[in-house]
Amino acid sequence: MRKIISLILALIFCLSLVSCGGDKTPAVLTLGDHTVTEAMYSYWASSYKGNYIYSYEDVKNTAEYWNSKLSDTETVAEYFDGVTLEAVKTTLVASKLFSEYGLSYTESERESIKAYIQDLILERAEGSKNMMNTMLGEYGINLKILEKIYLEEEKSAKVFDHLYGDNGIKALTDEDFETFYKENYVHLQLIYVNDAYEYVTDDDGNRVTGDDGYYKTQDLSAEDKAEKKAIIKKVQDGLAAGEDFDKLYEEYSELKTYKNGYYYSAADSYSDMLYYRLVAECEKLKEGETATVESETGTCIIKKLSLDEGAWKNEDNADFFGKGADSFKELVRESAYRALIESYFDDITVDTEALKKFSVATVTPAYFF
Repeated sequence: MRKIISLILALIFCLSLVSCGGDKTPAVLTLGDHTVTEAMYSYWASSYKGNYIYSYEDVKNTAEYWNSKLSDTETVAEYFDGVTLEAVKTTLVASKLFSEYGLSYTESERESIKAYIQDLILERAEGSKNMMNTMLGEYGINLKILEKIYLEEEKSAKVFDHLYGDNGIKALTDEDFETFYKENYVHLQLIYVNDAYEYVTDDDGNRVTGDDGYYKTQDLSAEDKAEKKAIIKKVQDGLAAGEDFDKLYEEYSELKTYKNGYYYSAADSYSDMLYYRLVAECEKLKEGETATVESETGTCIIKKLSLDEGAWKNEDNADFFGKGADSFKELVRESAYRALIESYFDDITVDTEALKKFSVATVTPAYFF
């Protein structure tokens, strides 16, 4: 009886939103002849919410968390709702460009999406389309709309390749890459002193790992911490007195992996906020100036270096730009694509009132579709 009631309720919901044969819901985003409907936005809001929860350990699906302040003027929910809106706008613009450039799907690409959906039906709904539509109804869509959504999402990759792929009509040159490098990267050397922690070792002096597979650490003793702080002050005082940075680096730095320095950019993605702090601090400096950046993993005393010509092509710098500068080039292409996409954002009409129904604080997270 409970299953029958559930199916009836899902059917009513489906009919009220999407006319189970297709999408009849009103547009919430419009760009020329291209639109995003309520049903499509409902799904994307749920899908992105699932991704936020899965990707970030500190994201909690509670009213308290979503309503907490991220800044003086913005809640966590407002921030993530903005991220979702920008992502959906990107898909909408890509759809418009897909049409303008006369792009199309191959039969193989269409069949691949159909096959993927069929696999979802088998894995998630015991092979039943009716059950699958019931499950999708929780996110405001049905199978037909899901297929349309997947096709819409694929358009962005095809537009990107058409514009910035190896044979794209806007394929970037070495000059473009060099310009991006000069405008977005900083080059620095650092003296690292670990005044934050030490590794836990066994009786034989071997590092001990925890259940997560990572080496276990513990706070430094007061005596060891004071010793490290004294070293940091010695370096700072030495630099203030005009001592050579490289000499102090050789004598005191606990990290000497990159003798030619580090290349970082706020445009890149890093797993630790420390990298962004290093970039921000370095951008304030003139070449040759130094600064101290403290963090939970230790103290870095940095010196701003000049940006060497073509450093992104130097294989010695592959850890920062990728082998053959592959990751760097992809970053530049993605940045160019993002700038192009965002240039259309002001032309998009947004029904802000309707979007309030699809806040990250209230929609059901989608993890599997």
